[in-house]
Amino acid sequence: MKRLPVLIAALAVACVWSEGLLSANAPRMEQASVDNAALRTVMAMAGQFRIVFANLLWIKVDQYHHEYIEHHGDWAQDTDLLPMLRMITWLDPHFVQAYQVAGFMLSGRLHRYEHARKLLEEGIRNNPKSFELYEEMGMAILRARKDYREAYAYLTRALSLATDEFDKKRLQRFCDTVRRKIEEETNPPATNPQTPAHDGNRGR
Repeated sequence: MKRLPVLIAALAVACVWSEGLLSANAPRMEQASVDNAALRTVMAMAGQFRIVFANLLWIKVDQYHHEYIEHHGDWAQDTDLLPMLRMITWLDPHFVQAYQVAGFMLSGRLHRYEHARKLLEEGIRNNPKSFELYEEMGMAILRARKDYREAYAYLTRALSLATDEFDKKRLQRFCDTVRRKIEEETNPPATNPQTPAHDGNRGR
């Protein structure tokens, strides 16, 4: 039984590699996760302990996160976290934080927006009431594409789902900022006609 988490972690790396999350030149993820034979093996081994294993892996993620910051600085470049984060989402599809952190890492410093989007879309399907994932999707769109309109749709959805007053106020300010960007794109400020150069000889 003690070896089971180790075996699951090893298979997790194989699964995530097959999705392209560990490769700098990652291929498109054409095949759904549930069709991955290694993943099915992992799920069968985890059985009723899936939630327990997901939480244990999250503790490991937190530990590695702080160790990486201490020795390297920018944790967003710690790609070693991605296999564990992906494994957590497979073990517990309702583990919002794992989707959120992985989406941030992929769409941020790693510049892998398409992978981030697929992952966040999956997270939203599994957690349709999570304002955090709608917000992260909006942020990913802004970081990668500067598409204010699409980002605004996700951010306003996040605002409608938020319940904490602090989050609601923060998201409202953010939505207002993005809305102003949309208005600027739609109605760019008029430019003043160029003032004619002064002719010093005129009138002499």
